[in-house]
Amino acid sequence: MEKRAIFNELPRPTFRWLKVNYTESQIEEGQHPAMVTVFSEEGIVAPLGKRELLKESFLGANKESLEAVTAHYTAGFAVTVPDGAHEKVEVVIDADADTVNEKTRIFATVGENATLELLYHLKGRAESGNVTLLTEVLAKKQANVTVKKVQLLGEGVQQIEHRYTKFEDDSKVECINVELGGKENILYYDEDLIGERAELVHDLAYLGEKEQRFDISMLMSHIGKKTVSDIHTLGALSGKSKKAFRGTLDFIRGSVASEGAEEDTCLLLDPEVKSVSLPLLLCKEDNVVGNHAASAGQLDQTKLFYLMSRGFSESEAKHIIVESMLRPIIDRIGNEDIEEAALAAVRAKI
Repeated sequence: MEKRAIFNELPRPTFRWLKVNYTESQIEEGQHPAMVTVFSEEGIVAPLGKRELLKESFLGANKESLEAVTAHYTAGFAVTVPDGAHEKVEVVIDADADTVNEKTRIFATVGENATLELLYHLKGRAESGNVTLLTEVLAKKQANVTVKKVQLLGEGVQQIEHRYTKFEDDSKVECINVELGGKENILYYDEDLIGERAELVHDLAYLGEKEQRFDISMLMSHIGKKTVSDIHTLGALSGKSKKAFRGTLDFIRGSVASEGAEEDTCLLLDPEVKSVSLPLLLCKEDNVVGNHAASAGQLDQTKLFYLMSRGFSESEAKHIIVESMLRPIIDRIGNEDIEEAALAAVRAKI
């Protein structure tokens, strides 16, 4: 009998009658670890060793999955960027076996006035199993961090991602996700904007087909004064694919003059797709600004007609519309080979 588990539960349960406060699933099992390769300058990356979580109360997408990748990872690395340095690190997770069981943990410390670009490339021909990724980032004063991720796993693989970021004064973090592969993608992002004037921008793009599932949870905790967060998720669903977005802006007492915004946009390409959007706003401080928006709908018929009137077939016109929506995010990856692989995956799915 399969063991069911709770994933991505809202921090303040609501909408109980709709049964969307969390996702119920199970952790898939596989046999072989993936091949994990790290590219960086010498001395920046070292084996992780045993390390406690950066945030003791970090919940992750699921307790059992988080505990497993924390203590029993198959690949673990510590990334340390000294004060004032500028570094790039690329992590390639290649799930090449038929059935995969991979748990990768990355702990990044970015020193004061330092810069880090961390790029993840998940790929492989695995037909089943699980890839779990835990990333913890400590962004010190005036640090600039960019975390980019392109996920092109096999269509039978479950992906679970846990990510936590701690912001100090004047730190800035930009996150870019391109989620295209996998059977079930469970993504959890917890951002603690502790320092004054800390800033977060997170853009996530996805494209679902067949029975793919994307379950996205983002928690932005505004703790310091004058902090800013701005998140966007956008994508398209076809076949019988599903997407759930749970975004929470939490203004803690003391986060004076902080601003937060979240927006979820989903394009519904077929009648049997399902999109759930739960933008949540929590506030214990008066002098703040919080905005949230969600939209889901079919293709713009005016755009479709215009393109078809120019000689494109209906399928070609749909392809152009969907690719034009996702491409601006893909083009920000900054690696030509990975961008081309992502675009090829988009074109194959439409």
